[in-house]
Amino acid sequence: MTMYRPVVLINGKLSLLPSGDTLSAKIQEVDVTELQAKVAIGFAGMVVYTSAAFQVLLANSVADVSSEVLGLALAAVAVDAYVNIQTDGVLELADWTGSTGSSALVAGTDYFLDSTAGLLTATVPTTGNLTYIGRAISPQKLEISIQRPIKLT
Repeated sequence: MTMYRPVVLINGKLSLLPSGDTLSAKIQEVDVTELQAKVAIGFAGMVVYTSAAFQVLLANSVADVSSEVLGLALAAVAVDAYVNIQTDGVLELADWTGSTGSSALVAGTDYFLDSTAGLLTATVPTTGNLTYIGRAISPQKLEISIQRPIKLT
């Protein structure tokens, strides 16, 4: 059986992984993008979407367009400021009050886009659009796994 060794960066140069060495690194994919906010974003953790002009607005489950979630804001920003938006991975906040109404998440609970702009809810929506945002893996951590909205009748 042929053994292959991965190419790694050693002292700034690409090299084959030395024989006997192993790769052991924590792997976590986190995607963050920066866009201009068209509205004020009051708190980190608020749910946002982008307009056709790539401007950030607060998402809600009522309207079809605003239920197409991009991600969660990483900080509060003023109108026309640029905001970093996390689109996947684990988001950790010390206080989730600004986006859930509670300081802590409930571990193991699924969170959805709320009908109120920018907010998350643990209650599955029954009208508008159902947009799954992610699951709490601890009281401070949300594993973001945004799904496309489902139109509810």
